[in-house]
Amino acid sequence: MQQFYTQFSEAQPGKKFTNGLVALFTGALSMIFPDLLHIIIAAWLISNAIMQFLQRPGFFVGFVSFVAGVFVYQFENFIPYAFAFVLIVMAFGAILSGGISFFGIITFVFALLITGTPALANIMIGAFLVFYGSTSLYTWWQFRKLRKQL
Repeated sequence: MQQFYTQFSEAQPGKKFTNGLVALFTGALSMIFPDLLHIIIAAWLISNAIMQFLQRPGFFVGFVSFVAGVFVYQFENFIPYAFAFVLIVMAFGAILSGGISFFGIITFVFALLITGTPALANIMIGAFLVFYGSTSLYTWWQFRKLRKQL
């Protein structure tokens, strides 16, 4: 008789909590202040790059996020396309790292929606960031709950 079990291992679960809070806050700001979207998104992309640089496996995503953040800050007309490019890189990273994942597919769909409707970029970007933040916080909460049981 074989026994199967699931093992969660996260070296620093606090990063999920930090990423979740920053993404939720940024998503709310991007919906509330659409005139400051280029500054808000550039700040999130650069902070995401710093968080990815701190995690060694996410170096490429961090580099792409940093370049897109600088690009968004300089050329605010390209916000939807630069942000969608970062989302596509994140989606392919999620899909290629562990098979077809829910997060990767939803991220790819958001990238298509942002590119397809650049007039509603602040709402779509805000919706993605709220989704990203809530899934990060949920993952952190599940890991914390599992850790208490062990």
